[in-house]
Amino acid sequence: MTLDVPEILAQSFQLRPIQARAPRVCFSGNGDGAAVPALQRFVAQLHDELVFKKAEKVEVDMGELYFMNSSCLKAFVSWIHKVDTGGRPYSIHLLTNPRQQWQLRSLATLQRLAPQVVCIEEPTS
Repeated sequence: MTLDVPEILAQSFQLRPIQARAPRVCFSGNGDGAAVPALQRFVAQLHDELVFKKAEKVEVDMGELYFMNSSCLKAFVSWIHKVDTGGRPYSIHLLTNPRQQWQLRSLATLQRLAPQVVCIEEPTS
């Protein structure tokens, strides 16, 4: 499925849809304070696109995400809450990098927030 969501290419981070079997986006670089407004816009547009296209799931590739602060985590919390309280129209699969040890610890919190919505995986492709 092709996603019609504009990519965001900033100096320290990127958010972009990528071609894959399932809808997939990539969040790479540093998710610091500069990334928050763009991340909030991106996930809002992504949510609308996924609901419109009746997607069953979305994969968020974080393999090259080296840092994510609490404000970026909060943007994910808001997105997950919207999906969870909106009838769970799709699931969110967070693809992690085992070499980035912070990811599993931080993202596990998101999974505990809505275990029916969030799945944490290592990428297979």
